Amino acid sequence: MTDPIMDLVETAIIPDVFISGMADMENLGDGNFRCIFYSRQRAIYERGKFEHVIVCRLVMSAGAAHAMLKQIAHAVERGSDNTDSIGFPGGALQ
Repeated sequence: MTDPIMDLVETAIIPDVFISGMADMENLGDGNFRCIFYSRQRAIYERGKFEHVIVCRLVMSAGAAHAMLKQIAHAVERGSDNTDSIGFPGGALQ
């Protein structure tokens, strides 16, 4: 993580989204990718069944995807017992 610390601004409330997994990653061309995430939940209309509901689609550049993979690997390496922003001292992106 060699990028300088940047200031983040949240001009609107951005909700957290829980995901169970990633369904697909599509190459959109021009170095951009779309990741489709789902959440596993009880089926609304079929008692006792589960369904996988798409809850988020992220479109990102190859560079952003690579940086995200590095940050996830770092977080997994450190363990899941840390509730602070992982890899971001003081909660700020590096």
